[in-house]
Amino acid sequence: MSVLLDQSWTGGELPPGLVERVARVLELTGQPPEAELSLVICGDDEIAQINQQWLGRQGPTNVISFAQSEGGAEGINPELLGDVVVSADTAAREAAEHGLDPDEHLMRLIIHGILHILGYEHEQGGEPARLMEEKTEELLTASA
Repeated sequence: MSVLLDQSWTGGELPPGLVERVARVLELTGQPPEAELSLVICGDDEIAQINQQWLGRQGPTNVISFAQSEGGAEGINPELLGDVVVSADTAAREAAEHGLDPDEHLMRLIIHGILHILGYEHEQGGEPARLMEEKTEELLTASA
């Protein structure tokens, strides 16, 4: 598994072993050893720009995923899974608001993004949302 980390966030330290843990999540989801994921850890300003440019939404969000298999790029290189972009600022704020461990919440958001790339959805609620939440928590625990 290959996890390419782009850390433009300057607000603090990332959890130790983050890249290895993300690679473990990919392994647990059955991705081939050649699988590659791009992980961007940024701040609110950067994710707000990405959110506006690619999704037409205003302001920062916690995580955005771009699957390589969407948007006309499918089949180019099946080992390239896509990109997960996480705002560490939003993750830290959410963790503080809900009394969560900041490192675990950051990892939860990364897993959430990976699951979107793998086809999981929650936007409509119901059973798909429940399954995605269960899978997120399962992978969070299993990758620790």
